[in-house]
Amino acid sequence: MKQAILAVSFGTSYPDTLEKTIAATEQALAAAFPNWEVRRAFTSGMIIRKLWQRDGLLIDNVDQAMRRLEAEGFTHVAVQSTHVMHGDEYEKMLAQLEPYRLRMQVRVGMPLLHAESDYAAVADGLHKWLPHPQADEALVLMGHGTSHFANSAYAQMEHMLQAKCDRILVATVEGYPTLGSVRQQLAKNPAIRKVILAPFMLVAGDHARNDMAGDGKSWKAELEADGYAVRCVLQGLGQCPAIRALFVEHCRQAVQALPQGGKLWGVGVGPGDPELLTMKAVRVLRQADVVMVPDTSGSEKTALNIVKSYLDGQELVFVKTPMVRDRAVLDAAYETAAGQICALLDQRKQVAFLTLGDPTIFSTYMYIHEKVQRQGYAAEIVPGVTSFCAAAARLNTSLCQGERTASDHPCLSSSRGIAGCAGQ
Repeated sequence: MKQAILAVSFGTSYPDTLEKTIAATEQALAAAFPNWEVRRAFTSGMIIRKLWQRDGLLIDNVDQAMRRLEAEGFTHVAVQSTHVMHGDEYEKMLAQLEPYRLRMQVRVGMPLLHAESDYAAVADGLHKWLPHPQADEALVLMGHGTSHFANSAYAQMEHMLQAKCDRILVATVEGYPTLGSVRQQLAKNPAIRKVILAPFMLVAGDHARNDMAGDGKSWKAELEADGYAVRCVLQGLGQCPAIRALFVEHCRQAVQALPQGGKLWGVGVGPGDPELLTMKAVRVLRQADVVMVPDTSGSEKTALNIVKSYLDGQELVFVKTPMVRDRAVLDAAYETAAGQICALLDQRKQVAFLTLGDPTIFSTYMYIHEKVQRQGYAAEIVPGVTSFCAAAARLNTSLCQGERTASDHPCLSSSRGIAGCAGQ
């Protein structure tokens, strides 16, 4: 089983703040989860294109990163957002993840501000990390802002911060509160003659350097025009140890929510032609840690021969599946096989059990599948092409058409009918 953490950020085109904030957060995740591969993705297509065109730096978006992880055989992925809130970018990330939830084990860590305890932790961390405003100073934090209803998080954050110091205000570039509302609040306290500006964003990027601290039309310039002495703190939230620790805790919750055991896959390998395996069957086989091969004591291992070109170093386990009518002998063999599988699943291994044709049609596998499931383990069936469908295709004929049923077909008119073509 291969496991990864995908750290998803909006992104920045400024290399210095990227290293101090986004990379620093990813490093904190790597230190907290040493047995997990940590990967990066950005949600801003504009930033991804700019980094590639300007610097030749290739950053994946969420879909590209997940596709890459899937192709490399990762089965368990904890996705940790470094977004501030549940806004548009966070929801875009969730939408891009959705197709992969059907094929991989995926859990998502919450953004910075999720539960009430997150607001309290952020307020405490920033109060210790940012400069304390003096009696004649106010600390104004610049958030990004959004038209999404999650914008209300800024008001709650300000309320929590003001419980620490009533001269801390929060405003946004593209939402509410605005700089105008902050100026009104400042005007109500004539004792305040100085303002500290700091970004309430993961990175100190374009908004912080230009909209907040720039020489042109910026928050700094507007407040200076109002007569305030202004100093700017160009540090993104990702530089704050308490913020990084909160992201790590959210990721820990996602990791703990991932299934802890391995998973059993009953893989239908079709009627004999390796080209008749489904794409899902090939993917599961390539991702498997262990491939279990039915062993009927014959020398020919047909199922293994069908799939061997798709295997690459997986552990092979041969499972005794006697072809007898004695139910006690059969049940004992199935119990033994189920015990072998459960032991592997306890080791968090992905197990693929090969079965000719389709697992749901007269298949030995289903007896083992049911026993494993009854013990509380995850198991999934990967359907395969049946021999009777393959035979009809080979003959260029239809099995069922109009009012004619399969039993009317001359190729299937024997007493065994479809059952005789079902395969093992």
